[in-house]
Amino acid sequence: MNISGNTIFIPGATSGIGLALAVRLHARGNTVIVGGRREDRLTAIAGEHPGIHTVRIDTTDADSIHAASRTVLAEHPALNVLITMAGVMRAEDWTTPTGFLSTAEETVETNILGPIRLIAAFVEHLRAQPEATIMTVSSGLAFAPLRATPSYNASKAAIHMLSESLRLQLEGSSVS
Repeated sequence: MNISGNTIFIPGATSGIGLALAVRLHARGNTVIVGGRREDRLTAIAGEHPGIHTVRIDTTDADSIHAASRTVLAEHPALNVLITMAGVMRAEDWTTPTGFLSTAEETVETNILGPIRLIAAFVEHLRAQPEATIMTVSSGLAFAPLRATPSYNASKAAIHMLSESLRLQLEGSSVS
């Protein structure tokens, strides 16, 4: 991927590593669209970082992903990079169902289904671009798990394997 001259959508970039990445990519001459759930964070980002665009999206909600993808593509038809940053990490106690089931479901919904739905919403558009990139975010915890976060560890292992499989399926296309 060229590091400048792209149009990049980063859902889940309203804080932390995602926001830092968005700011750096924007500084390198990219058009950057940050997606997030909290309108107040999106407004603050747009005010603090002129030129960074924002869109409301909840990556746990298929309808929200669909609506945001329509907005992003209508406003930024040159989109050629998708970076799926949204994620959640919660401590779990797997000794009882009440200690982990709700957090495990939330983790799978956010960390696995979210990126899958995002890729589904944008892959056709990205394949039509001369050069495009789909980037996912895994973790070292996919390979060396943290005891307190079994679902997170598993979700990041799943994203790693999904990325490897996508690389194989998109080989020879314009999407890296």
